[in-house]
Amino acid sequence: MNPPHFDTVTPVYDALSRLVFGRRLERAQTVWLSQIQAGASVLVLGGGTGALLGPLLARQPGRLLFLEASRQMLARASQRMIREQLTGQVTFQHGSEQALTPTDQFDVIILPFVLDVFTESTIRERMLPALLRALRPGGILLITDFVRTDRRWQRALIQVMIWFFRLTANIETRRLASWQSLVSETRLNRAGQCPQVWGMVSAEWWR
Repeated sequence: MNPPHFDTVTPVYDALSRLVFGRRLERAQTVWLSQIQAGASVLVLGGGTGALLGPLLARQPGRLLFLEASRQMLARASQRMIREQLTGQVTFQHGSEQALTPTDQFDVIILPFVLDVFTESTIRERMLPALLRALRPGGILLITDFVRTDRRWQRALIQVMIWFFRLTANIETRRLASWQSLVSETRLNRAGQCPQVWGMVSAEWWR
């Protein structure tokens, strides 16, 4: 299957998010930023239009790699630096986790609403192995994403979003992956968890 391509939805992505959720998704991504030490090397994978950049740069990281598979999203994220007058050393790079090299090593890896567009097999067999190779011993993984829920309206909303992005962005999954179970199969242990957005999103950090 071809990789997801969010270029077509980039012009309306932020507006749609705020229409449905307000700024709750943006706030959810910042819950565990306090775990980032000044000078840490940080990877943001799939940061979209860069809503996280301001709060993240306030933590004064050292190296910051912003790795995004959509060229249009990447362009908007880099423009945000100028528009919001953000300061800090950020490398904007087009690509996925497969673009990481053996020399790419990070103290912190951030996944903001990334895992929800992939199947469990892709997450287990491709994404997590590549990310764990890039995470230094003692490093932390910050994940904010949708989770499975027992509330019918939340399940319906998540499924509508999945089908919308299947049609518009060619995402591969047909249902939300149980990403928490997949991460728990790795060498990492969950150190913190905070439900967000009426319980349909979980903000977590793993080490």
